[in-house]
Amino acid sequence: MLEYAAELYNGPLDLANAALSQGSYSSNGPASFGTHLGGGAIDISVIEPDSIKKVMYVEIEPAIRALRVAGFAAWVRDTNELMAGSPIHIHAIAIGDRELSLTAREQLTGTAGYFAGYAGVPAESGPPALDRHGGPIVCAWMRALGYTDTRPLEQQTFQAMNWQTSLKEAAQKYVAATYSDTIQIAFQVDFRPGNNEDPSNMCGPLAGAILRDAGLLPPGLGPWQAVKNFWLANPQGDGRPWTFFSRRDYDVYHFDTATNQFDFIQWPLRPGDFLYTYQERDGYEHMFIVTEVDEQGRAYTITNNKQRDLTYIVQRVLLYDPTDLTAGAFKNDWANSPHVGRTGMKGFDVLRRKGVSLPDGTEYVHTVAPGDTLLSLVAHFNSTPEALLERNQLNPAKPLLVGQKLIVTVNIGQAR
Repeated sequence: MLEYAAELYNGPLDLANAALSQGSYSSNGPASFGTHLGGGAIDISVIEPDSIKKVMYVEIEPAIRALRVAGFAAWVRDTNELMAGSPIHIHAIAIGDRELSLTAREQLTGTAGYFAGYAGVPAESGPPALDRHGGPIVCAWMRALGYTDTRPLEQQTFQAMNWQTSLKEAAQKYVAATYSDTIQIAFQVDFRPGNNEDPSNMCGPLAGAILRDAGLLPPGLGPWQAVKNFWLANPQGDGRPWTFFSRRDYDVYHFDTATNQFDFIQWPLRPGDFLYTYQERDGYEHMFIVTEVDEQGRAYTITNNKQRDLTYIVQRVLLYDPTDLTAGAFKNDWANSPHVGRTGMKGFDVLRRKGVSLPDGTEYVHTVAPGDTLLSLVAHFNSTPEALLERNQLNPAKPLLVGQKLIVTVNIGQAR
């Protein structure tokens, strides 16, 4: 099973060998709760080889999906989550192993178990923690052994998300009327301890908060889940924020051309694009999300925008207008204003989700990954089951195959 999971995963974590940190028929004391005393229980390190603390966060979700498809219940256990001093790792239980310990069986079918949609660890008080990696993957052979998805029906049903609508609505909630309102928004975003936030340097955390509220951050556990980690990010210095986003799912484009000289008609921005604009000698660097592109192709952001009195207000800002090349922040205040300052004069980066950010109705070739289902792809790409089935001549009764190529018509689901 581990070898199959490693084949499905095909990444830098050596799931079947070097990354194994604890196996079955063993115990490391109270942190294991007796889970490893029987068979079928393993722990996998997610620390980068030759490092003592660098966590390979972007590899956790793909590895867990592969383990689940291979027949494991698997979760990430964060640092100190089980007890003080416990390291971050992936914990997995082989479903169907006949020699599982009682505790391991409880992690599968107990009230806090995998098949009930939980994290496998009973809570001291209140309900147990939900499974942060989505629901269980239930195969035919699991059903034959008596395992089933015991979550409530509403939790088992994928709902197609109109992510463009969610993005616009999430961003709009941060728009402020005054500088004092913007200060309160900075406190609300909460990216510095002790109410020390300042609207002048909140662009990264604000971008992260908009993606978070729209449900567009990567799933699972990672530094991207805390908006404070977007503060003062610098792609050419520390790699942030692009290191938060797996290259399996995102592309990063770099352009040396200044934003006021770039041809956005030939290479238009798309909703959800995450931009980092670089400064020249007299400017500043900035991060923001393209929160909307209208029917005329005009691109907008909602960001902390510098005013002529040198204060900042969170505003809806027109970036460019393909029907009026003299309009927009790229051509005006962000390029030429001695009062506001300049950004993007030394080029810019664009982080873009693969496939999802294409224009409505575009056909995108998607390679089926571990854990993909018809309904999960419909939800991810805001498509429809009918379109996916018809375009690919699929039999809805048969599972998708890892590595299978599918043509997905994106963004044709819920109307905006």
